[in-house]
Amino acid sequence: MSPSPDVSLVDVDEAVLEQLLELAKRDASPDEVAPPLGGPGWNLERTAWFYSYHRAAAHGLDGDAGEKSWGILVDGSLAGSIRLRRVDSGNGVAAADTGIWLGRSFRSRGIGTAALRLVLDVARNAGISEVTARTLTGNLGAQRVLASAGAVLTPDDDGTVSAVVVL
Repeated sequence: MSPSPDVSLVDVDEAVLEQLLELAKRDASPDEVAPPLGGPGWNLERTAWFYSYHRAAAHGLDGDAGEKSWGILVDGSLAGSIRLRRVDSGNGVAAADTGIWLGRSFRSRGIGTAALRLVLDVARNAGISEVTARTLTGNLGAQRVLASAGAVLTPDDDGTVSAVVVL
């Protein structure tokens, strides 16, 4: 059995932001990383969204965006990004949602599981009681990562799966 990778989170400053975009362009589908803006591929609109999103999320959960994004470091290499965003649970519970993307060459190595655990620790420390996520029905890797964190998975009629982790 191979040793677990050393996974940590790093704040997204301008240098990390440039590295994340390069990684996304080289090792991930644009649709895994950003909304479908301006057509296919990494066009100007999608790239502008990427910069804007991460810059706004740099101010953290208590910033105007109510969101924080991090770069995921694996053994010193940038592997992808993960986020945590405050949301209204509708039931009075302090809640957030999360999302992650990893470069293809970093998948299926336990990195997503380790990064999610780190983000769940941040959520606990911020007083968040429930973290949700959503993935596609066919994304079995993401479902395994979420289930390993104790998420209850619920298939939806729209081809997605909702996940809830109670902290």
